[in-house]
Amino acid sequence: MAIDVVAGMRVFTEVVEAGSFAGAADRLDLSRGMATRYVAQLEAHLGVRLLNRTTRKLSLTEAGSDYYQRATQILAMVEEAETSAAQEASVPRGTLRVNTSVAFGVRHLGRAITEYLQRYPSVDIDLTLNDRVVDLVEEGFDVAIRVAAQIDPGLVARRLTRARIVACAAPAYLKAHGTPKSPGDLSGHNCISYSYSSLQNEWHFKRKGVERTVRVAGNLRGNNGDVLVNAAIEGLGVILHPTFLVFEALRQKQLVRILSDWEADELSVFAVYPHRKFLPPKVRSFIDFLAERFGPEPYWDAVGKRGRGI
Repeated sequence: MAIDVVAGMRVFTEVVEAGSFAGAADRLDLSRGMATRYVAQLEAHLGVRLLNRTTRKLSLTEAGSDYYQRATQILAMVEEAETSAAQEASVPRGTLRVNTSVAFGVRHLGRAITEYLQRYPSVDIDLTLNDRVVDLVEEGFDVAIRVAAQIDPGLVARRLTRARIVACAAPAYLKAHGTPKSPGDLSGHNCISYSYSSLQNEWHFKRKGVERTVRVAGNLRGNNGDVLVNAAIEGLGVILHPTFLVFEALRQKQLVRILSDWEADELSVFAVYPHRKFLPPKVRSFIDFLAERFGPEPYWDAVGKRGRGI
């Protein structure tokens, strides 16, 4: 017969301290018969008598006295372990391994992490920036922040905020080459492409239910958003980029938004993590913090002084 040894220890020590099965049963909210059964099963499991029972009183056997001393120590350790586990389950602590792209990490996540660590000083963050999609489990990351249209069904993800896509170019480029008036005009411009984007050489736009797809070409393609933004600022060509990358350049008039009456495909910023069950407090608190800080209306799309957003 299977026996819960820890439960048996608890009942046994309560019987000793209460001086009776009835007293122990009251303390533990058990029936007297159940309390008696726990101790009997414990004795059978150990193969020794722990208590001398008479109609008038209980007394410890020699083996029972030794077992009682050891059992109280073990139960104290169990209680300490349970308390520690409960605290661990509620307080963010430990090392949190985070991954994101170089551009998003440098421009946005780095500052957010600083604020998070000020709020949760018991957490250490190990941040890795690269522009490839990492395998969270294989490479040991707790969470990744990804900008994408959607996340693969096999992964667990929470949407943090939106990432609008806009077409823009430097004023000098537009002065030299003209401003596109419709998506089709882009086929005659030098268009700078992001290597990891699903768009690549086909850019999609829509307006009032009408969709347009234009095939573009250019003399620069790269896997780092900041490099491409800098190239556009220098007047190389047109880029189709998320506002979280170009918002500062737009506000400083280094870039000008074009085709503003057309909407490009919108992306989202996701927190991606390996498992949904038993999410550690360090992961849950980090994701909650980012959702609060970035969304639902991200600051990179904030309305300016004249009442117009990006």
